[in-house]
Amino acid sequence: MASKTELKRLEKSLDTLTLGINLLKKGIGFYVYYNKPNENSRNFKIHFSNCGNCAWGTGKISNAEPGKNGVWIGPFNNKEQAEEFLNNNFSTLINEIEECNCCK
Repeated sequence: MASKTELKRLEKSLDTLTLGINLLKKGIGFYVYYNKPNENSRNFKIHFSNCGNCAWGTGKISNAEPGKNGVWIGPFNNKEQAEEFLNNNFSTLINEIEECNCCK
C-alpha cells in the first residue's frame, strides 16, 4: 500500500498532467500564419494545430521572436472560420487561401 506522502506526490503529478492537457486542448484548432514581409508574394495557408509547421501556434522555430517576421493567428474552430477571418481582414492581400500540405 502506498504511503500518504506517495499518494500526495501522485496527486500533484496528476494535477500537473491535467493542467498540461487542458492547455493543449485550448490550442487545438486551425491557425493562419501571417508573414508581413512576404504578404504580397505568398498565399495564405491554413494549418491544423498539430501540423509540424504550426506546432500549436508556435511555429517551427520555437525561439523566434513573435511579430518580428510573422505571427500565428488562431486557433479557429474550423477551416471556414479561419477563411472568414482572412477574407474579413486581409481581403486585399489574398492571392489564394490554401490548406497546408502537411495537414492534408
